[in-house]
Amino acid sequence: MISIIVPTFNEEETIGEFLIKVKELKQELKNFELIIVDDSNDRTAEIAKVLMKKFKIKGKVFKRIGKRGKGSAIRDGLKLAKGKYIVLIDADLQYPLEKIPMLVEKLKECDIVNTRRIRKDPFYRRLLGLSFRFLVFLLFGLTLETQSTFRAFRREVKEKIDFRANSWAWDVEFFYKAKKLGFEICSYPVVYVERRSGKSKIGLLTPLKMFVEILKIRTYLR
Repeated sequence: MISIIVPTFNEEETIGEFLIKVKELKQELKNFELIIVDDSNDRTAEIAKVLMKKFKIKGKVFKRIGKRGKGSAIRDGLKLAKGKYIVLIDADLQYPLEKIPMLVEKLKECDIVNTRRIRKDPFYRRLLGLSFRFLVFLLFGLTLETQSTFRAFRREVKEKIDFRANSWAWDVEFFYKAKKLGFEICSYPVVYVERRSGKSKIGLLTPLKMFVEILKIRTYLR
């Protein structure tokens, strides 16, 4: 079985289309469960429950109180996951759900499949991304793209890696520990589409926040 874990925060505008795409996967993925871990203060969880029942999608919507962080949401999702293979993806439609079967198939070659985003960004975002990756390399020795939120891994990885980070930077700790434990990581390119509405979440303080988050992780890792 495959466990698809989806952390959500205020995704009521996209959760319907997302679940339609999950329903379409039923033809290819014969046995999977969908685990939605929701910290929203909108109707994301309510809509998800109704549509999962309507589309006969096996799984669970785990509603939490307050925004407790993406790492925390992933950790709670992993506790509920029963599958031999784990897939992580966001519900904002920026990643192609139709690639999930291919990521799972690639797990025959390695323990963790991390996606490499093919995207068009303005110069300041490319610079910010390169700066973050360079900092991650300096502090953790990682050369892969840690901030793509679409990936798959075997159950053994879940059972052996216990990460503490609650923030969006949880995957830096995850990949650092995976590397130390000797898990094989391979890359898979996917087209990434900016679909979010509203103002960008990247502001003047973003680089400082990024630095503080990964520095926190570095302080307790050996």
